[in-house]
Amino acid sequence: MSGRRPATSIAIIGMAARFPEADDVEAYWTNLVNAVESISRGTNAAAATGPVSVGAGFVPAVARVRNIDLFDADYFRIPPAEAVIMDPQHRVLLEVAVTALEDAGYHAVADKTIGVFVGCGENYYLRDFVNGTDTRILAANEKDFLAARIAFKLGLTGPSVTVQATCATSLTAVALACTALAAGDCDIALAGGVSLLMPDMAGYVYSSGGILSADGRCRPFDAGASGTVPGSGAALVVLRRDDDATADRDHRRAVIRGWAINNDGGSRAGFTAPSATGQQAVIQAALAHAGVAADDVGYVETHGTATPIGDPVEFESLRRVFATGTRSGECVLGAVKSNIGHADAAAGIAGLIKAALAAERATIPATLHFESPNPEVDLAGSPFTVRSETRPWTGGAPRVAGVSAFGLGGNNAHVVLQAADSRPPAGSARPGQAIVLSARTEAELRELRSAMAGRLRRRSDLSRAELADVAFTLAVGRPHFEYRWSTCVSDGAELLARLALPATPPRPALRWSLSIHGTYQQIAVAGRRLAADEPLVRAALTELGAVAVAGEQAGDEESDLRLAALTALSITRVLSRLGLTFARIDMPRWAAPVQAFVSGGADAGLLDQALHDCTPDGDVGDARAGTGRILAGPAFDLGETIGFAWARSALVDWSGYFAVEERGRVPLPSYPFSRRRHWLPRIAPHAPEPTRQAGPEPATRTTDVRRTVEAVWRDVLGLDAIDHEAHFVDDLAGDSMYAVEIGARLREILHVEVPLDLPYVAPTIDSATHYIESHLLGSATDQKPADN
Repeated sequence: MSGRRPATSIAIIGMAARFPEADDVEAYWTNLVNAVESISRGTNAAAATGPVSVGAGFVPAVARVRNIDLFDADYFRIPPAEAVIMDPQHRVLLEVAVTALEDAGYHAVADKTIGVFVGCGENYYLRDFVNGTDTRILAANEKDFLAARIAFKLGLTGPSVTVQATCATSLTAVALACTALAAGDCDIALAGGVSLLMPDMAGYVYSSGGILSADGRCRPFDAGASGTVPGSGAALVVLRRDDDATADRDHRRAVIRGWAINNDGGSRAGFTAPSATGQQAVIQAALAHAGVAADDVGYVETHGTATPIGDPVEFESLRRVFATGTRSGECVLGAVKSNIGHADAAAGIAGLIKAALAAERATIPATLHFESPNPEVDLAGSPFTVRSETRPWTGGAPRVAGVSAFGLGGNNAHVVLQAADSRPPAGSARPGQAIVLSARTEAELRELRSAMAGRLRRRSDLSRAELADVAFTLAVGRPHFEYRWSTCVSDGAELLARLALPATPPRPALRWSLSIHGTYQQIAVAGRRLAADEPLVRAALTELGAVAVAGEQAGDEESDLRLAALTALSITRVLSRLGLTFARIDMPRWAAPVQAFVSGGADAGLLDQALHDCTPDGDVGDARAGTGRILAGPAFDLGETIGFAWARSALVDWSGYFAVEERGRVPLPSYPFSRRRHWLPRIAPHAPEPTRQAGPEPATRTTDVRRTVEAVWRDVLGLDAIDHEAHFVDDLAGDSMYAVEIGARLREILHVEVPLDLPYVAPTIDSATHYIESHLLGSATDQKPADN
């Protein structure tokens, strides 16, 4: 690696997503590595109830997220009347936000400031399904409220910023979140975006020269590319300063080393025209921020729209940055749009998650439909390759990737990330681990237990340290609900067996009592065991000056009695410090002086006398079980005890329980939402849509070419008259979308192979007429458009 290292790197510690044919990140990754094209293909009849009229040019292809009409409004305390009018993008992203934070092992906590940086696509639901514009409807649908709603519903107190940068929205949101983290504006950040197509959208109408594919397939950088396919998605990553994430043993999936955003400015050919110069600049800025040389990047997840202008411009920007002449290995180009179409505002985050997983798992998924390079892309003369098959990521470490997102209007974003170094979990002295699960309903609790069991079936050979991290994540990293289940186990196989047993959540206890039971010899033995295995009890014994006694061999009556009394006192103190409040404490007769010492306020000056007054009585104390009664006997286990109390609604300080260990958070099954349908019928049209005026009549070689060219320009640009010497860009404010449509129409009408972006080659009506007449006569030479 070369160059300067940035002051702050940002770790990706969690992620969640819903993409076409993938309801979570693992399903998304599985589809990518298996080269699955997640684009639905129906028949023309399938679109009869949707927004696109069936007819000439209809392409029955679209990539939709499933079940966006379903939502768990109860989880977010949203009334059904509000849920049914709310933008589905807001609803889906709320659920994704919960899942992402759970994947990271965090939720709203007082000692962490969590920010939200998100954006969304066009709100088709408001336009086509919701009838009205009152304040209530606007509050449920406006883009401005997207980030604020997530912050409000999840209790997040950091910056909440709704980001809008067209197709670059979600990657721009990630860059802004990284900047906020580096500046200290928040401790953790949610970043990403959402864009959803409606369930009844079954396809689109192809327009020659437009951005949508002629056959419903997206072929980035391929000779057969004709455009992209409408897609959708919702995804978020959880970000944290890498130093903090490393120190707290978070699950670091990848590390963002550098990021940059910019705009192409006004030097390009038109408002929607891309600029190789602007894209080059944003990539170079991100690399410089990362302190990474271009030669070190092994993979670039491109914007890759497969459009006639977009791909060559993007490739040229990459060539300028990466064709340095010093590279020893290849750089692979990928494009997830070949799998899921163009997810609009969620396109950048789709690429980021793909690249992060590729770096983490040393695997580069295939780019679909790539057979031979676009003739406008000199792949052979570049350091790049496009792989049509999934392959291992070969080469040296660390694995470094770039991710690009470019939006109409010149918005550009680029992120540089690398694989995170792995760290084994820290050891745990505790032989058993308290596993706790909770949900809002008994049914959801059963589903959560089933999901945990499913995860363990794939991996039940957890080490003690790994199991301790699972316990820590569930206890500290998840919210606690009314219906609860707990167990204490020593390994994954035992946990799997406990999860398989039928269980009914226990009744809550309103009052708690503690009963120490056992002979002093039994409790002394327990004290020696706890001093070795339970850090909190050992700390309490140390505080009381009894650790040395615990290390001695059993058999000395005075030492055993003293240790037993101090063990009883330590158990009482530890349970109280973890949040348990006892209305009654009972001890055997041999420990009666200690019981009196505790009841009298535990004056430190009276402890020696209490210990001196203990007698070696054989009484074992009260061992009766009951609701709200904790029994601490010879087999006492702290984790089992507080899990038992927690499951019965006791308030337990789990952070305090784990404070004496160096634990980390690990990905686990997320909350099982209970979704119901919240959806309105499509608004019936009040009047037929106005028909578009017919364009110019088809022409033949005898047609007045100038008249045809003028008519097409006027029709596309929406002008009543155009001076024949007026410049397409300088005078008429034309851009690439208009240029491609003009070129495509003239090809169709005049039956002549002119450049698709003819107005850039011949920028006036007169020059375009001359160009076409020359080609009609067969005397013109091929011309190519300039770089833009």
